[in-house]
Amino acid sequence: MREMSINKTLKSKKFIQTDIGDFEYVKSLGEGGNSFVFHFKKGEADFAIKFLKTTDESKLNRFKDEYFCAAQIPSHKNIVHSYHFDKVLLEGDEYFIIIMKFYDGTLGSEGTISTADSDDKSEKAWLLFTCLANGLSHLHTNKIIHRDLKPQNVFFDSMTKEYVIGDLGIAHFSDEKFERESKTKPSERMANFGFSAPEQINSKDLVQASCDIYSLGQVLYWYLIGSTIRGLEMTPVSSSNSPDKLKYLDKVIKKCLTNDPSKRFQSISEISEYLNELKKPARHDYWPALHLFDDSIRRSLPKIKGTLDVDNVDIINRFFKNFHANCNLDDFWYMSLEGGDNTFTGIEYISDSNYLFCHMTEVNISKLLVYRNSGYPYKNFFILLLEPSSPFELVDDEGRSIARKLYPESSMDYATLWNGKYIDSDETDNGYYEYKGDVLTVNCESFKDRIRHLEKYAYIVVPKGSATACMMDRTPTERFLERVVHAGTIEDASLRIYLNETRPYHSSEITMYN
Repeated sequence: MREMSINKTLKSKKFIQTDIGDFEYVKSLGEGGNSFVFHFKKGEADFAIKFLKTTDESKLNRFKDEYFCAAQIPSHKNIVHSYHFDKVLLEGDEYFIIIMKFYDGTLGSEGTISTADSDDKSEKAWLLFTCLANGLSHLHTNKIIHRDLKPQNVFFDSMTKEYVIGDLGIAHFSDEKFERESKTKPSERMANFGFSAPEQINSKDLVQASCDIYSLGQVLYWYLIGSTIRGLEMTPVSSSNSPDKLKYLDKVIKKCLTNDPSKRFQSISEISEYLNELKKPARHDYWPALHLFDDSIRRSLPKIKGTLDVDNVDIINRFFKNFHANCNLDDFWYMSLEGGDNTFTGIEYISDSNYLFCHMTEVNISKLLVYRNSGYPYKNFFILLLEPSSPFELVDDEGRSIARKLYPESSMDYATLWNGKYIDSDETDNGYYEYKGDVLTVNCESFKDRIRHLEKYAYIVVPKGSATACMMDRTPTERFLERVVHAGTIEDASLRIYLNETRPYHSSEITMYN
């Protein structure tokens, strides 16, 4: 009896009697292989019931296994739920049935998302991928290979808003785990030709989990592009502007669809590990910046061996010139005597021994102290050793000097540089400055904050990735700078302590190579 005939019979009978009560016929849901699926109701609840009429013992045994083997494993939200196996009579014909949960259509009836925008594709395809991967992982963990994953066998559960894998009609159930009626070998050619792996169709090789993984890739590709693929001409499913999830799926699908089974993912857990690697931030290669810094030191100070004190302004300026020309400032970090730190943004010559440090602090450099380690260039650094600067000479809006009284304990002085003059920072705090009766808007282009150190001080500049730039604990570097300020130089013992205390904290992305 074909679908048209059984459908007509069910319509006329309206009900079927089973061991667990009567079910009311609603409509046909489709045909798969040798079986037919219909929508039934029992009270207010909906069910799908699969019917098989056959005199072929192997087909009947496979139908029994579809229910009984699946019933032996734990239920899973991404695998179709089957409730009952039974036998019914229709017009004198014997049918075997499986009563299942009713789902709201298949992926095949939903159709592809090939015309959707990139964001929509990303979210929808990622949901499908996650559901199918979870479902396959559950089957494979329980020694079941599906062998027939295709859009018509993927259902949507409107209650959980997730996709569900169904139809284990040609699945391979491991002999080690399941007592089965059918004795199908894993090398039997059972497959759908649109979505199955090449080896399922063309060879007698054992069917492995990698066959389902090929089908997973094919279903995802079909969903995103609108067609399946055979051969190597794969249309990319993402572009450089696509969301990350779509880019990840592009890479996963490509590997899933490799014709050589050994080069595919061998398990769902491998896919998970692969995705975890893709999601990791790219390793930062610090070494180009380290080599450029080392070159700047050698080019500026050809005689340097270990540490070198420089108090000649011309040589100091030569060092800064080569450093700025060679190095990207974003690759460097500074720390102050008091532990303040940030990305180093450069140093500009003002006059004599005065420089502008990081666009804000006017410093009076007494010495440039440089350390070069020929074996470990990530340990290279330089220190700006500062003499006390004079306090700012502030003027009013008429250009007259303002008498100031600084507290003896003041270690720093603050001002705003505007129009070549230093004015009181308090007068610009509110975002406006009154000048000769006019009110001016304060902006960072015209009004520049300035700081001066009124006591001896020091800054250390290091490459990013080095210990001082990476450590949460700033005290080893603070203590080192305190010793340098006190001694007026880098003493061997002081350097040794600093290097020992910071040795374990250099970035592993540096030390893994050196």
